Amino acid sequence: MVSPVPLLDKAELASIQSRFVADPPNLRIQPSRTDLLGGQIAGCHAYSLQPATDGRGDLFELMTTRDGEFQPLVHAYQVWAEPGSIRAWVLHVGQTDRLCFTSGSFQVALCDLRPDSPTAGAIVSLRIGADAPVRLTIAPSVAHGVRNLGTERAAFVNFPTKLYDHAAPDKSRLPYDTNLIPFRW
Repeated sequence: MVSPVPLLDKAELASIQSRFVADPPNLRIQPSRTDLLGGQIAGCHAYSLQPATDGRGDLFELMTTRDGEFQPLVHAYQVWAEPGSIRAWVLHVGQTDRLCFTSGSFQVALCDLRPDSPTAGAIVSLRIGADAPVRLTIAPSVAHGVRNLGTERAAFVNFPTKLYDHAAPDKSRLPYDTNLIPFRW
């Protein structure tokens, strides 16, 4: 519920604005140029996220045009995962997922299902989260899954390249324990 507060007059607003102190330059956040996946799955990338840390905590730049080529931001959502939960397998044919992990402890697995890909059939697993913050880009037709390795709920954020269409979702699933993908959670 929103509580009404008294309005400030123009003189008070100007006085308050004049007391703000500009931030000094901050060169601590430098994007990682090393792809943690190292080409193991074509079109998929994992870059460490470097926090700007001070006495108040950490700040992570999740998506920025400073990192190079940037597909527009059209949709964003946060996922909370229960301890031990597995969200797998997921497949998109037209969208790229851009997942950001900055808290918790997660295992993420990728499986390249593109027959014409130079890495067709490749499977990669990463352990990421608070101890290894990462932005993970997952190309279309690469099946993926996420497991919360921790003992508490944990969250990650996705910035997919396509708007979610409730009438015709670009999302298909297989159970995490399928024998079709030779990976065991």
